[in-house]
Order: sequence, then C-alpha cells, then structure tokens
Amino acid sequence: MEARWLDYKSTLLAKYGTTVYRIGVDGGFSCPNRDPSRGGGCVYCDAKGSSAAYQRKDESSYKRSSSCFVPDIDRITAISAPQTLDERKQSIIRQIAQGGEFIDKRYPGASKSIYFQAFTSTFDSPETLRQLYDCALSTGSYRELIVSTRPDCLSEEVVSLLASYRGKVETVWVELGLQSGNDDTLAWIGRGHTVDDFIQACARSHSGGLQVSAHVILGLPGESYSHIERTARVITSVHPQAIKIHNLHVVAGTRLYDAYLRGELSIASRQRHISETIHLLRRIPGDIAIQRFISDTPMHRLAAPRHFGDKGVFVRQLLAQMELQDVRQGDSL
Repeated sequence: MEARWLDYKSTLLAKYGTTVYRIGVDGGFSCPNRDPSRGGGCVYCDAKGSSAAYQRKDESSYKRSSSCFVPDIDRITAISAPQTLDERKQSIIRQIAQGGEFIDKRYPGASKSIYFQAFTSTFDSPETLRQLYDCALSTGSYRELIVSTRPDCLSEEVVSLLASYRGKVETVWVELGLQSGNDDTLAWIGRGHTVDDFIQACARSHSGGLQVSAHVILGLPGESYSHIERTARVITSVHPQAIKIHNLHVVAGTRLYDAYLRGELSIASRQRHISETIHLLRRIPGDIAIQRFISDTPMHRLAAPRHFGDKGVFVRQLLAQMELQDVRQGDSL
C-alpha cells in the first residue's frame, strides 16, 4: 500500500532499528500562561496540563465511565500542589518506573524515550531544569529526550541546556505549540504568544541542534480552509521535523467547556476533520513526520466530540479518502 504521509513510527524504526515508545512524565511544572493576569491560560487547558493518561492514578475509578464528568478542581489543585525539588525528583522516578513497566508489558523489547509532557516543561530556573532532566535520564538508557514547552519559554540558555543532552541520548526534541498560524485565533484561545514568537523559537531550537515538533489544532472557532493554509505556510517556513495534529476537543473543567455549555461552539465531525487534515497535509513538506492526527482524551473527561471514533478508525478512513482522491502529503506545494 502506497504511503500517503510520513509516518512517525516508521521514521523511528528506520532510525533506531527498533520500536520506540515514550514515557510521559509530569515534572511538577506549571505554566506562565495560567497566571490570572494573563487570563488563566489557554481555553482548552485542564487542571492536569495534558499529563499522560496512565499517570493519572487519581482518576482510575473513572476510566470506564460512559459519560463526561466535571472534575473537582479543589481536589485536583490539592493533588497538584507545589512540591520541593526532592519531591519532584522522587515523583519523576516513580512515574518512569510505572511508565516503563507499562511499556515493557505491552511492547516487550521496545526502546524508550523520556517525554516531559505536562504543562510547560522549561518553566523553571536552568539549574532546576538540569537537575530534573538529569534525574529522569539517570533511571535508564533512553533513545530520546522530548520536552514540551511554549515558544515564550525557550530562551537561548534553555536551548543550550537541552542541546547539552545530545551526548546522553541520540536525539533531543522540543514540542512547541503553534496551534494556529493566525494571530487572531491565538488571541481568542488565550495562547499568550504570537505566530512570530513561534517562528523565533523554532529558529533558536534548530540553531541549537534540537529537533522540533509543532502542535496544530484544526477546527478552531472561526477558522476556514484559508486559515489552515496560513497555518501550513507557517509550518513550511520553519520546517519542523515533526507535527502533531489535534482536532478541537472540549475537556470538562476548562474555559472552552464553559463556552460549549453556552452553545457558542460548533465541534467538527470526523469527516470534517478528515477533510481539514488532508487540506493541511497536502500543504506541508513531505519530510515532516506526522506524530498524531487526533486528540487523545479519556472519555470520562471528554465533553465533545463524544462519538468521534478511535485513532485506528480515523487513520483508516483518512487513508481511504486520500487514496480515493489520489493525494499525498506535500503534493500541493
């Protein structure tokens, strides 16, 4: 079957000769954009800041829930209370042990990477960052170090620190949220940065020898296919090594959830997201690896869309539609 896009899993297998899976870590970070003076953060961000589902032990009783629940914010805030540096290190060690065990059982023999996933994982002093990254990497042998952050939290000093780990792992990544190549949209969703901030952060990262993964959300309010084309032009101009595509989804307990309850949002169907994904894919270079196509939120926290289908179904339908149209990544450039 002819490939229609550059699959990230295949690039890892080609590079390392084995499958590689990430251990998602919450390093105890916060995010400068969540400060009340900046509007309380992105409209879609919940109290856990995108931490890995298998690390959310306090939500284990909800895993098989058939409906969405509004989280107890006071309880979650208490669980997420600030920790000492030593407590953060011990938490990281526990999370890696737990995540490693999960991978070993599900994917025997696979290699692993460390993924600082939750909130803004460069939002601290360089010395604290160094200690936390060192702690994580001291727990074993890893192929990659991946750090999720914001364009406005990636100074030259932080880039240099991350670049220093290129001798300890084979690749160092930064995951940067662009979300949209349109400044008006970024303002509406409360991102707290501009498109140019993202472009400059990519330039600093690449100058330091770091790999960049850009995050994009499709289906944002007010965005049309012409907006997606502008986002594609931004992606093409900075040329990240990978991209993650998310469909707009509404998580309970967020400001977006409040807008959804007020009837102010229209959430894209699976077919609409397939159409928009194809529109984006055809307009970005074919050597950018695609790391994901849809958001991955547990059903007990997902308000909408509730009947979108799982990742496997989406990928099969996306491939079928691209074959029907005889199109592929980058063919409209």
